[in-house]
Amino acid sequence: MNIKKFVSKATDGLLDDVFRQSFLVSVLSSLAAVIVLVASIPHFIDDPWPKTMAFILLGVAILSMAILLLTIFDRKHHYIWRRIFMAVVIFFFGYMCYDGGPQGFLHIWILLLPAFSFITFGIFEGFITSLPVFLIMELFFFGPLNQFIKFPDEGAISYDFKLRMTLVYLVCLLLGFFAELLRRVAAKRLSSYTENFKYASMHDSLTGLANQNYLAKYLDDVYTNRKENSSLGCLFVDVDSFKNVNDKYGHLFGNVVLIRIGEILSQEKEAFVCRWGGDEYVVCFADISEDVLMRIGEKYRAEIAACRFKDYPKFHITVSVGAVVIKVDESFNFDHVLDLADFANRTAKNNGKDNVTLSKADQADA
Repeated sequence: MNIKKFVSKATDGLLDDVFRQSFLVSVLSSLAAVIVLVASIPHFIDDPWPKTMAFILLGVAILSMAILLLTIFDRKHHYIWRRIFMAVVIFFFGYMCYDGGPQGFLHIWILLLPAFSFITFGIFEGFITSLPVFLIMELFFFGPLNQFIKFPDEGAISYDFKLRMTLVYLVCLLLGFFAELLRRVAAKRLSSYTENFKYASMHDSLTGLANQNYLAKYLDDVYTNRKENSSLGCLFVDVDSFKNVNDKYGHLFGNVVLIRIGEILSQEKEAFVCRWGGDEYVVCFADISEDVLMRIGEKYRAEIAACRFKDYPKFHITVSVGAVVIKVDESFNFDHVLDLADFANRTAKNNGKDNVTLSKADQADA
């Protein structure tokens, strides 16, 4: 896979909420496991027995590693592991509030929480993660938990510092919220553009039918999902003397005729209908017999011949239909199918137009 394809695939993945959240939870849980494990070492060394905080941190590190593995290998329950990790994040940043560090330098890192919580968990769960940490921080700064701070003397923090931290945290929370909101709006719009582009690349702009790209994909799927003795029936429908329609009635009416023919061809539920180009259509049926294919082809021909148009009541159009049933085997491919269908249509044209002609696959190969 080259870099361009990798970047494209990664971008598409990050636009998907489930993929993005699972990816970020995997990265952050592995990072949290390492940080918490390192943070537990001084407690194992310095704290007196029973070293409660040391074992708590060790347990959190193990839990973070478990979340990492479960997120990777059990994607079905990704939402459960994500929410457990939210609890780990709340504990981790709550621990930062407790530890504080000399001169309170660890509190600065708490400001990172709102940004990555909204990006990782989304708007609703971002608030659920950020607000408890904010409340814990306030309890350590201004409430009863202040007496439990790890560095009560060495890490004494001024009232102004606590107030600034509170205000900056709220600002970071709002910025994180609006950043995620903008990302969602942009992702939704980009997703809409992508879906429209994909649709346009697979469908004819006039009739809304499948185009050649979609037909190629359909035939690839038929080949991929083939079973023993699988077959594919194809009708190659060509409008007779369609140039005269455009010359006599104009191209706009010609478009109306093409759309109406497409609607008639689409009436069969099992049909895959493609506008091949101009006045030509390809209609495919999976695992169909020659007799049934011929009956459908004749039904199409009769309905199109009987079709009338409001603007020109006396106008009528006919089609020539070539029919062929193809075995889906190792030789089956896009070019082979179209060669056979085109041969069947030329045979129908040679038989005087306005008819349905069945051709054998071995006749075209001869």
